[in-house]
Amino acid sequence: MRIYLQLTRSLERLGAACGITALRVSIGIIYLWFGIPKLFPGASPAEALAAKTVERLTFGAVEGTSASVMTGMLETVIGLLLISGRLVPLTGVTLLGHMAGTFAPLFLFPEETWESLCVGTLEGQYILKNLVIVAAAFVVIGYPATRSRQKPPGPPPPAQLERRPESVTRHADV
Repeated sequence: MRIYLQLTRSLERLGAACGITALRVSIGIIYLWFGIPKLFPGASPAEALAAKTVERLTFGAVEGTSASVMTGMLETVIGLLLISGRLVPLTGVTLLGHMAGTFAPLFLFPEETWESLCVGTLEGQYILKNLVIVAAAFVVIGYPATRSRQKPPGPPPPAQLERRPESVTRHADV
């Protein structure tokens, strides 16, 4: 039991010390992992669906390879900014906007993303995993605000309440 408690405390300290950074960097790596292949036509398994989605969302203004490459560029920039730790609030907002677009195929192309009710195709599952990225992004974006709201430790509370002098007590009772 003692080893378990020591291990738990060590993991808590490690998480407190570097958990947010690890979360931010890991999201950045995922963004690079999925974004870089879209820069090279034919390299990403998500290229066709990404291009189709961008084409539909831009009402045909951006289509085909251009749509996929633009998506890859956006994802790569988001990934690099997350890994570098620069412009995190702006990057977080951009990430959440991008994520809104990644969920669009679930509604725009249900025949490609759902086999049946609550059963996603491989593409649908690929999209649904983004729920974890969205939740992690909220944690990373919200961390500086929660940290600044924490009160610094103050002096310990007094052992007992101060008593008013008897003369003040007597006059108040009269």
